[in-house]
Amino acid sequence: MPGSYAARQPAAEKGESPATVLVTGFGPFLSKFPRNSSWEIASTLPALLPASPTNPVPIHIHVHHEAVRVAYRHVVDLVPKLLPSLVYDDTQPEVVLHIGLAAGRNFFAIEQGAHGRGYGEIPDVDGERYYDAIAEARFPSAKFPKVLKTSFDTSDVLARWKANLGYPSGEGKRENGDAPDVQISQDAGNFLCGFIYFNSLAHYFSIKEDERPVAFLHVPDLSYSEEKIKEGREIAIALIKALVESKRKNGFIDTRGTDAQEERGTHTDAKSGNQTDNNFA
Repeated sequence: MPGSYAARQPAAEKGESPATVLVTGFGPFLSKFPRNSSWEIASTLPALLPASPTNPVPIHIHVHHEAVRVAYRHVVDLVPKLLPSLVYDDTQPEVVLHIGLAAGRNFFAIEQGAHGRGYGEIPDVDGERYYDAIAEARFPSAKFPKVLKTSFDTSDVLARWKANLGYPSGEGKRENGDAPDVQISQDAGNFLCGFIYFNSLAHYFSIKEDERPVAFLHVPDLSYSEEKIKEGREIAIALIKALVESKRKNGFIDTRGTDAQEERGTHTDAKSGNQTDNNFA
């Protein structure tokens, strides 16, 4: 068309460099819950969270192409392939987020850390257990602490997570209604959730002890409602933004002084002394 031309635009402002977040979810393992909500959420996450006034860092979300099989051998083989061999390679994920099901809970939780022993109590979907002797051979006590924690400042992440969900402050209710219950948990359990978390934390620990850009999100069962799955996805997106924001603005915290002496958390069977994963409590 004669006289047509592109409308002039202001020069693009230089924005934040994009972040890449690697996400995994688990496959089914409980007959009562044939759909694992962690994979239902992970598999429907958007590939890109564009930059915005409230989210200045564009985030590429890379979801592992299939649900993680709830099996110890599978996780042992998968983690080294999934995670980088060099922490400072720009092509590697800035954040790793594992998502798992906590069917015994009714809240969402970011896990503080995971332990390296105690996975011989509950057999996986292949009927196998991961006894402490096997764990000792793979993660010798002379090199790896019994418990490893994330390098994210989880208190800061929680505050940002709540803000992203619409809390007017760190506590209370959202302005538009009841807030989802999001918390920090001290123990990811002694089944595959804790197992993949420890394996990933140990992978980074073996490269650079004070930088472990791994987080774990436990979600309740939401498989009974597509609307609840959608809500869970938005809660996961809010956490992903919070993790990136926290890392970019505050960096990591060094947990090496608290890793080794940390005892197991709240999922302990008082009668036997054995830890009990909340999915089987």
